[in-house]
Amino acid sequence: MSIARFLVIAVILLGVVGLGVTPSLAAKGGKGRSSDPAPTTSSITLNQAGPRLGGEVTFTVTYPDQVKYPRIAVRCYQGGEMVYAEAGTYDHVFLLGGGWSVWLERGGPAECTAELFYIVWHGSNTQEVFSLAWTSFQAAG
Repeated sequence: MSIARFLVIAVILLGVVGLGVTPSLAAKGGKGRSSDPAPTTSSITLNQAGPRLGGEVTFTVTYPDQVKYPRIAVRCYQGGEMVYAEAGTYDHVFLLGGGWSVWLERGGPAECTAELFYIVWHGSNTQEVFSLAWTSFQAAG
């Protein structure tokens, strides 16, 4: 992995995963997030039945035409502790548990969320993360 790609992934994970915003806070624009400024409805739907640790998942999404580069963040929790997180493009294939994660080490079922979002850059350092839609799913261990 190139350093540039690593830095982009790190920034996205820090901006999305590090905030740890719940869906209700995101809808209210809490903790540095803004609610969707576009009037068009957005949605995200899991494409697979019975997701599980080590399995691949994809999502079907809808979003406003003016949104550029929509992304998805998947987060999984066990007992309230985040054990896996990954962000990718809206058409990314997510490997639940990834190449390494706490979840992969522990095993067991997890409660997961997927967030459809986009980032607006304002200059070189300032950014806003806009949450468009959320979905939740259970994943077997």
